[in-house]
Amino acid sequence: MLKTIVKKELLENIFSYRFPLFALLCVVLIPLSMFVNNAQYTKHLRDYSEQVRLSEVGAAGLTMQDVMAGRVAIKGFRRPALLSIFDQGFENAMPRYYQFTQDGFSQGESASGDESLLSTQGKFDFVFLVQMVISLIGLLFASDVISGEKESGTLRAMLSNRLPRDALLIGKIGGGFGSLLAPFLVAFVLGVALLVPSAFPLFAGDIPARLAILALASSVFILIYYVIGTMISASSAKARTSLVAILLIWSGFQLVIPKLSDMLAALISPVRTETQVSLEKSLVNNTIETETAKELGRQYDLIFGSAKPGAADDTKSPERKKWDPLRDDIQMRARENKAQQIAAIEETYAQQKRRQQNLAVNLSLISPSAAFGRLVADICETGDLARTKYLEAVRSHQKALDNALFGKVKRTLMMHKNGGMSLSFQAEPVDPKNLPKFTVAPASLPDTFKENWRSLLALAFWLIAPFVVAYTRFRNYDVR
Repeated sequence: MLKTIVKKELLENIFSYRFPLFALLCVVLIPLSMFVNNAQYTKHLRDYSEQVRLSEVGAAGLTMQDVMAGRVAIKGFRRPALLSIFDQGFENAMPRYYQFTQDGFSQGESASGDESLLSTQGKFDFVFLVQMVISLIGLLFASDVISGEKESGTLRAMLSNRLPRDALLIGKIGGGFGSLLAPFLVAFVLGVALLVPSAFPLFAGDIPARLAILALASSVFILIYYVIGTMISASSAKARTSLVAILLIWSGFQLVIPKLSDMLAALISPVRTETQVSLEKSLVNNTIETETAKELGRQYDLIFGSAKPGAADDTKSPERKKWDPLRDDIQMRARENKAQQIAAIEETYAQQKRRQQNLAVNLSLISPSAAFGRLVADICETGDLARTKYLEAVRSHQKALDNALFGKVKRTLMMHKNGGMSLSFQAEPVDPKNLPKFTVAPASLPDTFKENWRSLLALAFWLIAPFVVAYTRFRNYDVR
């Protein structure tokens, strides 16, 4: 009996005017979005390769004089995410590169500089189509699945034959969802197949698994919205009422809650701006350098004030043997103090950001769309997890460069009692070819699921809860 109901619902949808329009929309827009974003990815990949090449050429000609003069800024470029073809996420918002100097790292330009205002308000990609277009169509397909049948009198006729209501409800959901899923999966497979001639590495690494998970998550997301639509239809006496309720709920889930969650999180748990944090670190850096320069100048004057001329340049003089270890000790303690204070500032800022982000995530998960968006962005390596991995790689590379390059150069700035200043340099030889390479470790799929456990729970809730409500409402539904 259930099979008959599913088949009936499926055929009714297929032979309705809505199905060919939906199928055409999927077959045209989904492959088109992949084609457009693949062209953009190819362009970004070419730019990335050229920038890396130019950076390596510049590093090959690196001299210690450049480092000593502070003219060197080594760049670390992030390779564009392959699966940004399906979900742009933060791809264009993240910096294309970070630059590293003796004073720390700073971010470079982002890829969004050449975009129009309208393009930044919603990327035309696969996930955007699923979230904004197909979800609405799924709700509209389900808007009259119960209330429409009641108005036409067919629901009463079916139930008069002692047809179990649970079987009827499950059959309608299965048939309706099947009519949405078939053209969607066909369009998805067609779009991926069209990428293969452009050298898309379909079978490389974990790409097949990520694409399969993306298709599965999208299918579950469509099912969630179809079940929500069925719940609304089973709670309404008229299809027109269902339609109005569906549009209001869709607007809340898609447009209001995801944006409102970030605003509320910023109000409840405010965080200092990056500019304020940068200024605070600069203040610490300048203060410690000034204090260190004064202390070095004072000690230098005490040691060499009454020494014979040329004692400061004679490495074997008693004054020089006393000065060198004292200078190194003062500079080492200054570096440790500066590192501790800056690390404390960064850790406080990171804690504030994590607190605000966790609050925003928890608030946004009221919407199944937000849960889906966060999950698939991390699957496509363009979400919060990719941004975190990028910043971790930047911090790690700065430490590696400090040990391999910047730490080999010692600048000694001294402020003397008479108001004068002196600056000296010491540098150890460094082979530019042996400098560490900048790399970003990608997040594995287990890491992705571990990071998105809340999104997975939210999607499970939105799959189960609307069905339970729809089942409860339909059991007591007045078919007269």
